[in-house]
Amino acid sequence: MIDAIIVLHISKQASFLKEDLVSLLKINNIDNAIINPNSLDTSWGNIIKAHISNIKFIQSISINPDDKIIFHASNDMLIKPGLNNFLSTKLNLFHTRIYKCDGYWWPANIARNADKSFMRQLSYIGLNDNFIVGSQIEGSMYKLEILMEIIKIIENKNLLDNIDINYPREEIYFPSFAYGFGVKPDHVPYVYSEIHYLEMKFWAFSKKLDSFWWIPKKKKIKRIVRKKLINNKNFQINKQIVDDILKSKLKEISIEDGGFVWQPYPQPCNLFGVKRINRDIDDPMRVYINSLN
Repeated sequence: MIDAIIVLHISKQASFLKEDLVSLLKINNIDNAIINPNSLDTSWGNIIKAHISNIKFIQSISINPDDKIIFHASNDMLIKPGLNNFLSTKLNLFHTRIYKCDGYWWPANIARNADKSFMRQLSYIGLNDNFIVGSQIEGSMYKLEILMEIIKIIENKNLLDNIDINYPREEIYFPSFAYGFGVKPDHVPYVYSEIHYLEMKFWAFSKKLDSFWWIPKKKKIKRIVRKKLINNKNFQINKQIVDDILKSKLKEISIEDGGFVWQPYPQPCNLFGVKRINRDIDDPMRVYINSLN
């Protein structure tokens, strides 16, 4: 079994005081949650800095050289028991979503074409074919010592200093450097994200649309279609998706992009959580998932 400690990062933009949360944890006798004393800006594109702050804080209090760090967000939820036993035999969990050419996933395109310092460091550690590795961050896990080596490169080479490019670096930096170090994941992240199913459908549509060279205003059409898909409840986490995961009947997702066919949750796959769930405590899906435990 695994003894887990939860480390919480409180954003600078938080609507509550850090001290109030400390008091709330004490009142409810929650002794396995620690609050990172540092608070950083968590506006979109800056999340990796909060992750790094958490990792360095954990390293400062760690007494076990074999510690592992798992990433979660406030809009994901665990839906079933058994995670401790699953993790007890695992060292690293991340996707190996390889991009060797441009595709529809725009963060990969930015990383490959605009983040020159990052790509240069990848080549130094052995990834010489101008490719990157992507992974969902929620439900991913890395050994602490590996993350500290990654942070050393990021900070020594000032990889976060370029404010002219903005993308979710944590979904590319961590898995790319780990892969470059020769780390092979034991499993994919254990949190199901609805965005992958949406990507499969939307990118299949985009590929078909792009094949019709004579159709004008393709970008506008794609924006409209993607917005409709995002707002479609069938593409959001719902009871059916949760129940399918509980019964191990999740539909297979296979995404073709960047010249690479990728399965985010290859079967059979151990999944223990879902995202994205509305952060409202009274959200119907949040209430339903809480009723399962």
